[in-house]
Amino acid sequence: MIPKQSALLAAALFALLMPLSLTALESIQPAELPLPPDYGVEVDPVPVILSPYIGLSATQDKLFDEVGMTAEYNSGLFRVYFDLSLINDDKYEPEEPYMLGHYFNLKQGTIEFNYRPVSLLFGRTPHRDEIDSPYSMFISSWDIPATILSVNYEDSFFFYESRWIGLNQNSKWYRSPEPIYPYDDYPSSPPIFDPDNPPDGVDPDNPSGVYYRPLDRGANYKVYGIKLRDWRLGFQESIVYINQSFYPEYFLSPLPMYFTQLVNSTSGKPWTQIDDENSHMGFFVEYTQPRFPNYYGYFQFIMGDINLNMLAPDHDLEHPNKWGWSLGAKRDFSFGRLGLFHAGALKYTFAATSANRDNYSMKRYEYTYYPAVEYLFDGGARALDYRDNYIGYLYGENNLAFMATYEGDVNDYWVEGSAEFVVSGSKSPANPWHEYRGHPGRYGEGKLFPLLDESPLEKTVRLETSIARSFGAWDWKASAMIGAVFNELEVVDVVTPDDDTHNDKDQPGLYKPGNDNRLLFEFFIGARYNIGIRPPQ
Repeated sequence: MIPKQSALLAAALFALLMPLSLTALESIQPAELPLPPDYGVEVDPVPVILSPYIGLSATQDKLFDEVGMTAEYNSGLFRVYFDLSLINDDKYEPEEPYMLGHYFNLKQGTIEFNYRPVSLLFGRTPHRDEIDSPYSMFISSWDIPATILSVNYEDSFFFYESRWIGLNQNSKWYRSPEPIYPYDDYPSSPPIFDPDNPPDGVDPDNPSGVYYRPLDRGANYKVYGIKLRDWRLGFQESIVYINQSFYPEYFLSPLPMYFTQLVNSTSGKPWTQIDDENSHMGFFVEYTQPRFPNYYGYFQFIMGDINLNMLAPDHDLEHPNKWGWSLGAKRDFSFGRLGLFHAGALKYTFAATSANRDNYSMKRYEYTYYPAVEYLFDGGARALDYRDNYIGYLYGENNLAFMATYEGDVNDYWVEGSAEFVVSGSKSPANPWHEYRGHPGRYGEGKLFPLLDESPLEKTVRLETSIARSFGAWDWKASAMIGAVFNELEVVDVVTPDDDTHNDKDQPGLYKPGNDNRLLFEFFIGARYNIGIRPPQ
């Protein structure tokens, strides 16, 4: 309770100060009050663009259709865009039984902020490499939609990008074994589950063994570069990690990710993490001549499992080099632009690395969106098109590719064409060393540059062309491809060496050249109608 004397004193002070306070307030005019600064950016409203579309396709073995719509609002500073369709190409299962074989195709859904020289992009979207090529090494040119978060800076001299790429999160199909108890010699060994609510398959009275939890995976990609007149030079690196889908330090820190991985995964530190990562690094050199005739040329190199074994005195052959390369050029002529491109990758370039005699893939950090070569479809295993899986170079490892291209404006029609030849050997990102449980050098198969060292090899020839034109609010496009594949790759079981005493273990399959030859054919025709919803005047 407040003493009576204190209450009387407070009342007297309040009665004395109140008139003075009111007088002071009346002396301050509204115009003299400080106003908050206006940090906003004036943006003029622009139309919302809705574009429904339809496409019909035919291949050598099926007919299918696609119906969808895009929507875009782009004020320059802010852009929101989505592309959603229904398609029945029999690649994935329908979400509902009443969809007549169609499934939803989430092609793109992104938000962008552009306040040059800084931009921010996030959402689901196809994403590209720094170079303009059908054979880019770090990010595939195959336009695979993925969840990304990207921060980009570019001025007249310097450019930088940090990009997170979402892979598996809370996966139903890919699991990681977790020991029920930590290592015996660790300072403390409490159970990692609630004894009153153990995971499925675990006996709380006898908790030895493992618990298979969903395998989370993520990736990060970075570019650092400079511009020197018509030249651009850049350093690129990427990393795939497991047991988490987002690694903040890789995205936020400008330090090279290779050194971050090396420091954070080495023992003898209180912050040592439980798993290391699979890193790739490389560079590109790009030249652009903006004046007619325009020239464009580039060279790109990627290296995985960073080592320089070729320089070792004993010529260590247990760790084959993991290299990939791409080069190409384009030139403008009066009739259009011609291009020539070449790329290749050694046998194990994008595969995981860690394996032993008991487990073909100890760490599922291959440079792919999914750690598999097959997926469950209609109750059975179906081979995954590896072009839908590689984060980097679309043809993956152990191949050589060559392409000639044309693009140009012919009588108000935009015309594109290409001729391609690809030769491929065995590949399997899910199986680190194919038939071997460990580095091939341990089995007498050591090669510094393993490439196409088998017979037969898959050989593919493709000729493609497309034509497009706009008529008012309508956009039309038609395309066709014809080709042939010989000794087509197929997923097969691994045949292990005779001296492998653990060959009874299940192993991921290999993409391996087979005996089948077939013709390739694709035809597409589609139309889009653009509707502009304009702001009121």
